Amino acid sequence: MWLLLILVSSSGCTLKTTLHTTTDGTTEFLSSTSGKSWWTEEGLVKSGEHARAFVATNYDNLLQEMAQGKGEYLHAFGTILGVPSHQQALLQHLVQTQYAALAEIPVFHGEDQLNRFIVHVQQA
Repeated sequence: MWLLLILVSSSGCTLKTTLHTTTDGTTEFLSSTSGKSWWTEEGLVKSGEHARAFVATNYDNLLQEMAQGKGEYLHAFGTILGVPSHQQALLQHLVQTQYAALAEIPVFHGEDQLNRFIVHVQQA
Protein backbone atom coordinates (compact mmCIF):
# COMPACT_ATOMS: atom_id res chain seq x y z
CA MET A 1 0.00 0.00 0.00
CA TRP A 2 2.73 2.49 0.99
CA LEU A 3 4.74 1.58 -2.09
CA LEU A 4 1.75 2.36 -4.32
CA LEU A 5 1.25 5.72 -2.60
CA ILE A 6 4.91 6.60 -3.09
CA LEU A 7 4.80 5.63 -6.77
CA VAL A 8 1.64 7.63 -7.42
CA SER A 9 2.92 10.74 -5.67
CA SER A 10 6.33 10.59 -7.33
CA SER A 11 4.88 10.09 -10.80
CA GLY A 12 2.71 13.19 -10.27
CA CYS A 13 5.81 15.25 -9.64
CA THR A 14 7.41 13.88 -12.78
CA LEU A 15 4.30 14.64 -14.82
CA LYS A 16 4.15 18.18 -13.44
CA THR A 17 7.82 18.72 -14.22
CA THR A 18 7.41 17.30 -17.72
CA LEU A 19 4.41 19.51 -18.46
CA HIS A 20 6.23 22.56 -17.10
CA THR A 21 9.31 21.81 -19.20
CA THR A 22 7.25 21.18 -22.33
CA THR A 23 5.21 24.35 -22.05
CA ASP A 24 8.06 26.54 -20.83
CA GLY A 25 9.66 26.97 -24.26
CA THR A 26 6.32 27.59 -25.93
CA THR A 27 5.26 30.16 -23.35
CA GLU A 28 8.62 31.91 -23.51
CA PHE A 29 8.57 32.01 -27.31
CA LEU A 30 4.97 33.21 -27.55
CA SER A 31 5.69 35.92 -24.98
CA SER A 32 8.51 37.31 -27.08
CA THR A 33 8.06 40.38 -29.23
CA SER A 34 7.93 38.42 -32.49
CA GLY A 35 5.29 36.01 -31.19
CA LYS A 36 3.04 38.88 -30.15
CA SER A 37 3.13 40.29 -33.68
CA TRP A 38 1.21 37.24 -34.95
CA TRP A 39 -1.98 38.16 -33.11
CA THR A 40 -4.62 40.85 -33.55
CA GLU A 41 -5.94 42.80 -30.60
CA GLU A 42 -8.97 40.48 -30.69
CA GLY A 43 -6.74 37.45 -30.14
CA LEU A 44 -6.96 36.11 -33.70
CA VAL A 45 -3.99 35.02 -35.78
CA LYS A 46 -3.09 37.63 -38.37
CA SER A 47 -3.27 36.73 -42.03
CA GLY A 48 -0.02 35.10 -43.17
CA GLU A 49 1.03 34.13 -39.64
CA HIS A 50 -0.94 30.90 -39.32
CA ALA A 51 1.96 28.52 -39.98
CA ARG A 52 4.24 30.20 -37.42
CA ALA A 53 1.53 30.32 -34.76
CA PHE A 54 0.56 26.70 -35.42
CA VAL A 55 4.11 25.37 -35.13
CA ALA A 56 4.86 27.42 -32.02
CA THR A 57 1.74 26.27 -30.20
CA ASN A 58 1.69 22.65 -31.40
CA TYR A 59 5.38 21.86 -31.85
CA ASP A 60 5.62 18.80 -29.60
CA ASN A 61 2.55 17.09 -31.07
CA LEU A 62 3.54 18.06 -34.61
CA LEU A 63 7.05 16.72 -34.21
CA GLN A 64 5.77 13.43 -32.79
CA GLU A 65 3.40 12.99 -35.73
CA MET A 66 6.16 13.90 -38.20
CA ALA A 67 8.18 11.00 -36.79
CA GLN A 68 5.17 8.71 -37.31
CA GLY A 69 4.37 10.11 -40.75
CA LYS A 70 0.70 10.64 -39.93
CA GLY A 71 -1.71 12.38 -37.60
CA GLU A 72 -4.20 15.19 -37.16
CA TYR A 73 -1.62 17.88 -36.33
CA LEU A 74 0.48 16.99 -39.35
CA HIS A 75 -2.60 16.99 -41.58
CA ALA A 76 -3.71 20.37 -40.19
CA PHE A 77 -0.22 21.80 -40.74
CA GLY A 78 -0.27 20.60 -44.33
CA THR A 79 -3.65 22.27 -44.81
CA ILE A 80 -2.31 25.54 -43.37
CA LEU A 81 0.59 25.33 -45.82
CA GLY A 82 -1.89 24.90 -48.68
CA VAL A 83 -1.27 21.23 -49.43
CA PRO A 84 -4.32 19.82 -51.26
CA SER A 85 -6.02 16.84 -49.60
CA HIS A 86 -4.97 14.46 -52.39
CA GLN A 87 -1.28 15.27 -51.66
CA GLN A 88 -1.41 15.07 -47.84
CA ALA A 89 -0.18 11.46 -47.75
CA LEU A 90 2.83 12.42 -49.87
CA LEU A 91 3.61 15.38 -47.58
CA GLN A 92 3.36 13.15 -44.52
CA HIS A 93 5.75 10.61 -46.06
CA LEU A 94 8.24 13.27 -47.16
CA VAL A 95 8.19 14.97 -43.77
CA GLN A 96 8.76 11.63 -42.07
CA THR A 97 11.86 11.07 -44.21
CA GLN A 98 13.09 14.56 -43.19
CA TYR A 99 12.27 14.08 -39.51
CA ALA A 100 15.88 13.96 -38.25
CA ALA A 101 16.74 17.28 -39.89
CA LEU A 102 13.47 18.92 -38.75
CA ALA A 103 13.89 17.76 -35.14
CA GLU A 104 17.29 19.46 -34.95
CA ILE A 105 15.95 22.92 -35.79
CA PRO A 106 15.58 24.85 -32.50
CA VAL A 107 12.29 26.59 -33.31
CA PHE A 108 12.07 28.26 -29.89
CA HIS A 109 15.35 30.12 -30.44
CA GLY A 110 13.75 32.86 -32.49
CA GLU A 111 11.65 33.56 -35.48
CA ASP A 112 14.50 32.82 -37.91
CA GLN A 113 14.67 29.22 -36.68
CA LEU A 114 10.89 28.91 -36.77
CA ASN A 115 10.85 30.17 -40.37
CA ARG A 116 13.67 27.74 -41.21
CA PHE A 117 11.57 24.86 -39.88
CA ILE A 118 8.55 25.89 -41.95
CA VAL A 119 10.59 26.41 -45.13
CA HIS A 120 12.20 22.98 -44.65
CA VAL A 121 8.74 21.38 -44.49
CA GLN A 122 7.59 23.33 -47.55
CA GLN A 123 10.63 22.19 -49.51
CA ALA A 124 9.98 18.56 -48.62
